[in-house]
Amino acid sequence: MDHRASAATASEPAPALEVSDVFQHVAGHAVLSGVSLTVQPGEGVLLIGRNGAGKSLLMRLVLGLDLPSAGRVRLFGEELRHLRGAPARALRRRVGAVLQRGALLDGLTVQENLLLPLLPTRLSRAEMTRAARLAITQLQLDGMENHLPRSLSVGQRRRVELARALIHRPNLLIWDGLTDGLDLPAVREIFELLRNQMTLRGLTVIGTDNMALEAVGPEDRVVVLERGRVIFDGSRSALEAATPERLELRYLLHGRW
Repeated sequence: MDHRASAATASEPAPALEVSDVFQHVAGHAVLSGVSLTVQPGEGVLLIGRNGAGKSLLMRLVLGLDLPSAGRVRLFGEELRHLRGAPARALRRRVGAVLQRGALLDGLTVQENLLLPLLPTRLSRAEMTRAARLAITQLQLDGMENHLPRSLSVGQRRRVELARALIHRPNLLIWDGLTDGLDLPAVREIFELLRNQMTLRGLTVIGTDNMALEAVGPEDRVVVLERGRVIFDGSRSALEAATPERLELRYLLHGRW
């Protein structure tokens, strides 16, 4: 497999994400086995694989919620495990996340949910309100500011979760299950919103969801995990071309060997 070079030269920025030969053991079982993955600034990557392949665990490692048993995970050239205090907090502020069951607080309105990530900052109330207003507009949530999450459709809730992850203007967005429970038109709407953010802000995006494969373009990058290993890394069109000849890909994409 042809991976991108992991080291940044003096003339180019560090990768937004660099996973180097990562192993992760759970209850003595290797869930991830030598995973390597490099994502450049402004790039979008869709990670797919069967249940149990290690997708969500890899996202937890990227977010620093767990530490790998072996190998390295770097964000923008820095390893979270080596940072403490202000440097660690500064690096985490460069990352937004939408995890499975996005945990909107049902007792708060949409706008109040959006403001939560900004409360620890030094922004004034007026600045926080402007940031929320911008997020509401960009994620097509106008008119829903005072609604409670339980009154929203699944697609609207996902957009609120996405808006909350982006409100502090991160450089990297990690999502896991953002499109769960959505039909294909709604998935495509979410992807169009993500593409707009990537274009407007140079946002880097990596997410996991098998259904989302139908929403990515032919040249978009897809990474396939199988039994804790990367078995494909390339464009969607290259994946489709390789599938007829590779049994593991054929089973993943079509449910048959």
